[in-house]
Amino acid sequence: MIFMNIAIFTDSYSPQINGVVTQIKNVSKELKKRGHNVLIVAPSENHKFRDETLAGLRVLFVGSVPLPTYDDYKITLPTSKRVKKILKEFNPDLVHVHTPFGIGWMGLRYARQLKTPVIGTYHTLIPEFLMYLPIPFIKKSGFAKKVAWKYTNGFYNKCDVITTPSIAMKKELEKNGFNKIIVLPNAIDFKSFNAFAKKKYETKTPKLLYFGRVSFEKNIEVVIFALKHLLWKNHNLTLTITGSGPAVKYLKEIVKEEKLEKHVFFQKPLHEKDLAKHVASHDIFVTASTIETQGLTIAESMATGIPCVGTDFLAIPDSIKEGKNGFLFAPFDFFHCAQKIEKLLKNPSLRKKMGKNGVEFARKFSVNSIVTETEELYAETIKSND
Repeated sequence: MIFMNIAIFTDSYSPQINGVVTQIKNVSKELKKRGHNVLIVAPSENHKFRDETLAGLRVLFVGSVPLPTYDDYKITLPTSKRVKKILKEFNPDLVHVHTPFGIGWMGLRYARQLKTPVIGTYHTLIPEFLMYLPIPFIKKSGFAKKVAWKYTNGFYNKCDVITTPSIAMKKELEKNGFNKIIVLPNAIDFKSFNAFAKKKYETKTPKLLYFGRVSFEKNIEVVIFALKHLLWKNHNLTLTITGSGPAVKYLKEIVKEEKLEKHVFFQKPLHEKDLAKHVASHDIFVTASTIETQGLTIAESMATGIPCVGTDFLAIPDSIKEGKNGFLFAPFDFFHCAQKIEKLLKNPSLRKKMGKNGVEFARKFSVNSIVTETEELYAETIKSND
């Protein structure tokens, strides 16, 4: 393998905690470990430019301002003289853009100027994020969704290759006019999560878990109402919601209104081994999200040996195989969700069997496996652009 200079551009990075950030960190660290040079460009937490080394990776933080309706997300200009100068000195063999906003456009523009091949990864179902636009009458309009698809189509089709993490998402993108799409799953730190693999499946107080971004499009209230339904039969059941995001206050209000304070707990974001240990201490992972392009938290949960229950929508059925490593339920149907959770609660041996199946499924997404695929794609893309 020839060592490469890889420049990564992303509008989402530390200190944010989400699937995009996890993927970039996992892959970048392994690429660096294998001898490649990696340069990351991302938004700063404020308006100041910073050139730092984090976990052995050089990161250029570009000045930004927060999105008014979701301050975890940053807005940047699509140009920076400092980044352009450093990028030219870095002399990238390939530019990888992970988001279609200010930093993403910067990467695309400078790659073209340097005649460098570009890979673009479609991580997030952009039209579903219109609710965070600070323009009320646009948020829910069909016209706005069409514009969002046209915008992202225009960005990604300028890339030499487009990757997306699941077959379901590939089909969705092709349906909306994208081309040159390759399925490249996101990577998980399988070793860290599997180190805490669940050993005990007989528990007096079964614990449900959701972890990840606590945002409105994740539909976490569906899980809360499923829990309330289940509590009519099992008073020891609990749900932990781990993470941060704009929906925390809204969900806490629901918990208070439904008098579920003794059964629903909110946990601040955890990192790496602390997160892995936390996940493994629960019995079932549940997600009601309808926007997943892969669902890293599902694979991470499976790596710890716990079964998963999720919506039968978009990419989730690519991960949760009905009756094998978990169960699927109809979107927004808390009663159906509760039924599937109850099947697992009643049968510890089924939880154990599904947990073991989940571990084997999650193993395919280990950093080693995915980075090997990534290296091959990078090399092929560079070669085809010589």
